[in-house]
Amino acid sequence: MIVKYNMLGNITSNQFKSDILGLITGTITNVGGLSAGCDSARTTFTGTYPTGKYTLVGAGTNTFSKVHSVDSGTTHYFRLNFGTSVLSNVSLAQSYTSGTDTLINSSASTLNLVPNANSYGGQFNSGITIVITASCIHITSLYSGVSFGIFDIGTNGITSTYTNSMKMAAVNTATGTFTIPYSYALTGLSSGYTTVTGSINAPVTPVIVSSLNGTIIPENPTFISSVQQGFSAYSVSNLFRIPLGFADFQYNTAGVTRQTGPGYAIVTE
Repeated sequence: MIVKYNMLGNITSNQFKSDILGLITGTITNVGGLSAGCDSARTTFTGTYPTGKYTLVGAGTNTFSKVHSVDSGTTHYFRLNFGTSVLSNVSLAQSYTSGTDTLINSSASTLNLVPNANSYGGQFNSGITIVITASCIHITSLYSGVSFGIFDIGTNGITSTYTNSMKMAAVNTATGTFTIPYSYALTGLSSGYTTVTGSINAPVTPVIVSSLNGTIIPENPTFISSVQQGFSAYSVSNLFRIPLGFADFQYNTAGVTRQTGPGYAIVTE
């Protein structure tokens, strides 16, 4: 599901927060469910919500469980931290203790996502794009300079051997970097389960796809790797690298909808 979410100038912090949470939980799947602070005339929904993948498990702290798209036995957790009129950061965690509402082995990623509300006599704003699929949740805001997602990642030889390794990563698609809060590292004295960081790469020959308007768009499947794990690569589910010149827009090929950001495309399901 892709939501191009736009706001009115009088949107409140609570309305912004309730809209974001409602979209992730799946309680909002069309314009009619959004708050009065939403600019419904310029907000659109494409695709369907991935039922059974996201659950709000800690309402007081905006904590969600996320079931892996392929390995249904793997569940990780993330938490949205809101400030006044801002989504401050997102924490991704290996596990969660419901009794104490505690994230286990977590890492926070700063967003500072601010609503770009239409507040000056009809001045146009870029809004926020939110992609929610079985494989990822991704947020793009040109106004805030945010291009960030939590993506499922594929199993490699290391994750097969060390079964406690996480299978989800926080990916900053603006900087091309990632963080896995808890995974097995192989580097010297630091060997053991720890936070693993690194960069996104796309070593495979591009796939050539065409949009409805005839534009040819080359896509590369993306992988994440880290020196801490001997550069062993994980595939990133539903994330493709595209030429940097493409702005934020949607295109469709053979019934599959893609949302592009600054240099990347995310595929809906």
